[in-house]
Amino acid sequence: MKKTFFEKATLNQKMLFFVLGALMAIFSIYLTSHYFDAKYPTGFEAGSICNINSFFNCDATTLSPLGNIAGIPISIFGALMGAFVMLSFLYNSDEVESALLTILGVNAVGCIILFLYSLIGLGHLCPFCTLYYLASFGALYMLFKIGETRGLNIKFICIYGVVTVIVAGSTYAMVQNWETKKIQLSQSLVKMYYQLPNLGSPTTASPFRLASATESFEGAPIQFSIFSDFQCPACKALTTVVEKIAEKYHGKINIQYFFYPLDHNCNPNMERPLHNYACQAAYMASCADPAKFGPIHDDIFANQEKLSTAWINDYANKLGVTECMAKPETKENVVKMINQADTFSVRSTPTTLLNGVKIEGVRPLSDYYAIMDEILKRANK
Repeated sequence: MKKTFFEKATLNQKMLFFVLGALMAIFSIYLTSHYFDAKYPTGFEAGSICNINSFFNCDATTLSPLGNIAGIPISIFGALMGAFVMLSFLYNSDEVESALLTILGVNAVGCIILFLYSLIGLGHLCPFCTLYYLASFGALYMLFKIGETRGLNIKFICIYGVVTVIVAGSTYAMVQNWETKKIQLSQSLVKMYYQLPNLGSPTTASPFRLASATESFEGAPIQFSIFSDFQCPACKALTTVVEKIAEKYHGKINIQYFFYPLDHNCNPNMERPLHNYACQAAYMASCADPAKFGPIHDDIFANQEKLSTAWINDYANKLGVTECMAKPETKENVVKMINQADTFSVRSTPTTLLNGVKIEGVRPLSDYYAIMDEILKRANK
């Protein structure tokens, strides 16, 4: 008679199997929390321990199309998988084990697809996602290698399916509730915005504009300063928001861009390598004609996953700025922008100043609209 995993495994193997299930749940719970923090932030500060560098970055996957299914973060399903593994200790039998082996196999296929999508499609990997992949593959390997139970068990697979549908449905209802409250939340953030200190504008205006209503930066009723890094995935997400903001408030908003590479090659605040091509990209963009900055800005972010010394040099040749990039003054100009950012305690990207109020990270478009509409209302514009 074939023996189950729990009949054959040693105590240490059983404990390791349980720990792998617990890790699957823990990593997934963190990723779910990160997803909701990114989609529905409740304050103006941002940051994540999951953004290690330009390659290992949670924001890139969280903000991607496959980060959710109908608004439901896919990490919810990972948390369920971890729970199923741990619950198998209470309900261990041939039927439960064969069903668990099946769903862990399906989970493994999903992990491979997501891994390839992240690696090839996005050019990034989520650290906590990767840890989840490893833990789930470990659990599958142990169950397959030690246990002898095989085959499909429709009954328990259906039970797993029903539980998954119930949890997914509850999460979907919660997401819809968040969406309904988004406008209310935006209004509460308007009040919060006006309670925050006004830090003023950077002393020296940037020559690089993404929207220009007046020659003087402070001449427009809405003044938006962006401290950004060309290798930062969240900064790339902000470009879509900025494009819509510029269109909606055309003629009433000035948007200026400041280089803030999270790269130790030019940023004295960086103690370790993070975005290794961000300084080079900033040098190239700073050498170009400021009047052409908008399209260059868009091109660099559109090719963010391709950024490399070769790509930057090729683009620099097309712009005719190769010699300029090598000049010491070019680095000095970028460092001056970094030093200006220090005045506002900028430590992460993107960080923005909206009429002097500091906002970290990327917010839902509705938040920007609510605050900017109120700014115009109070300015009688």
